Amino acid sequence: MYGPWSMAPAAMLLSALAIALLASWQLLQHRIVWAARTLAYGATLLAIVISATTGGLHTFVALPWLAALVVATLLLRLRESVMLAVVAVLSTFAMALWELQVGSLPSYWLIEPPSTTITFAICTLATIALLHLSAQAAIERRVAARIADAERAQMHAQIADQADSLHLMFGGLPVAVALYDPHAVLLYANASYLGIMGKTLAESQGRSLADLWPRRAASISSPYFIQAAAGQPANYRLPFTTSDNVKHDFDVFVAPTSPDGNLSSDTLVLMLDRTESLRMERALAERETMYSAVVDHAPIAILTQVDGLITYANPAALMMLSADWTGRAVGRPFSEFITDEDRDAVRERIAALADAPGFAEFRHYRLVALDGQVRDVELAAISVTRDGKQLVELFCVDMTERRLAEDKVRQLNETLELRVGERTSELEAFTTSVSHDLRAPARQVMSAADIMLRKLERPDSNIVPMLTALRATAERMNRTIDALLELSRLGRAGIVPSIWPMSAMVEEIRTELSAEWPTRNFVWRVGSLPRVFADPQLMRMVMVNLIGNALKFSRNEPVSVIEVWAEEFDHMTVICVRDNGAGFEMTQIDKMFQMFSRLHSTVDFEGTGVGLAHCKRIIERHGGKISAHGIPDKGATVRFTLPRHDSTYAR
Repeated sequence: MYGPWSMAPAAMLLSALAIALLASWQLLQHRIVWAARTLAYGATLLAIVISATTGGLHTFVALPWLAALVVATLLLRLRESVMLAVVAVLSTFAMALWELQVGSLPSYWLIEPPSTTITFAICTLATIALLHLSAQAAIERRVAARIADAERAQMHAQIADQADSLHLMFGGLPVAVALYDPHAVLLYANASYLGIMGKTLAESQGRSLADLWPRRAASISSPYFIQAAAGQPANYRLPFTTSDNVKHDFDVFVAPTSPDGNLSSDTLVLMLDRTESLRMERALAERETMYSAVVDHAPIAILTQVDGLITYANPAALMMLSADWTGRAVGRPFSEFITDEDRDAVRERIAALADAPGFAEFRHYRLVALDGQVRDVELAAISVTRDGKQLVELFCVDMTERRLAEDKVRQLNETLELRVGERTSELEAFTTSVSHDLRAPARQVMSAADIMLRKLERPDSNIVPMLTALRATAERMNRTIDALLELSRLGRAGIVPSIWPMSAMVEEIRTELSAEWPTRNFVWRVGSLPRVFADPQLMRMVMVNLIGNALKFSRNEPVSVIEVWAEEFDHMTVICVRDNGAGFEMTQIDKMFQMFSRLHSTVDFEGTGVGLAHCKRIIERHGGKISAHGIPDKGATVRFTLPRHDSTYAR
């Protein structure tokens, strides 16, 4: 009956045959070490398995095992041979210990042992054959090594000769030059190239790209070297930090060179240090960025003109030219915006500046913007060369506001003398009035006081009329003083204009003044009055004076006719007040609005002579004018104008 171990002899035999065939194939491939390794490991494994299942170590097993261990010791590395020897010793020691302590090893199957002589002979022949092959392989390795050394020596000699010839061509160049063979091995490098690597030619020649350069630089360069070895030139940018810790940027050019017509080409390498030029390019870019920012945000107009046409205008220039987008200014000559009388002169100056680089400061010109506005500008220009073209940079400063301010100052200076004369006249009139109006009442007071003192000496004297006259004189003096105070307050008061309806104010004044003369007959003819833009407090003083004068000078008429109306024009409003009273001679019109000047006697019509002067000053401070027209005993008309405000058009 067959058991599971009945096939063990055949399996062991097939395993041994497989190991022998594998080792033979490896020998045919001249892989002697692998053949020795196959025999040693296979024999050790089979020996242990057979010994553990057949009752112990047999001679026909021990001899091949020992032969395999001898071959392993001779052909394999020490570490492997020692490991196999230790495994063999431990295995045999374990089997011997089992037999001493337990008894015979278990026997699961039996094998007919071959002749010891035959086993020994086969093992000996196999061992000798392996040793012979090993010796032959060692001899071949030595021969190959000597041939390689000879070839290397010849190559070094060729490299040295080639290096001498290359040194004559590239040694004195400031550009880094090197020559590599198709396998990226350095054949030659000039002093500049060696200085970049920080090595000498002796320690660099014959070494590969990966050995000479740091890993990152070598990894960047390798694809381009492969491309050049295949016959295709290439260039690339190589950042590199030298041994003195200075960062550089190189432009590297690799080109194939094959003087012997080989399929694989040597690689000629040129390295250009772009560090300084790149730094200058970055600095130039930064300056251009800063220049653009300054120009774009400059408060003055800056324009660039090339070949007689504007190619750039900053925002301030577009605003000055009233151009809502760049296209309305670009593509046109700048002289087109100058007024006709100066256009040719500006064109010739710019053309001359474009032909001769330099700086020129022009005089004042008048510029006509796209919306028709005329501006006063100061013009300067500079001619520069950029990208092979001659550019004219124009700088314009808008002087319109400054000119208007200067004109205003000049007008003020021109009218200063006139205003000083007017003030002097007013001061003289003021002095005369004060000396007359205040001195006369003072003399009357002193005279009345002397008379009363003399009358008091008589017991039957009556001083009541004298006191009444004295009181009237004091009242007239008080009115004069009040007028002077009012004049002083008017000179200090500021104007606070607003928009308000004049009809309501006139109605209020009419009611108040009519109540002061309840026994008089009045006829009021008040027309439609507009809204005005003025200081309401000051305008009330004007209307009170004008309407009060109309009532005062018409009191001798049976019926006082007072007319108030308005006339409106495009830019002004005219207010008129007319009465049917005493009137005046037109020959005296110049004195009518003078300070403390009277056209009628104080006996007929009381007053201080400052009311109309107040009105004239108030109206002129509002930007208007006042005038009058009269006929004796036929009445008088007073007119004044007020400038119209945009909002006063809406009723």
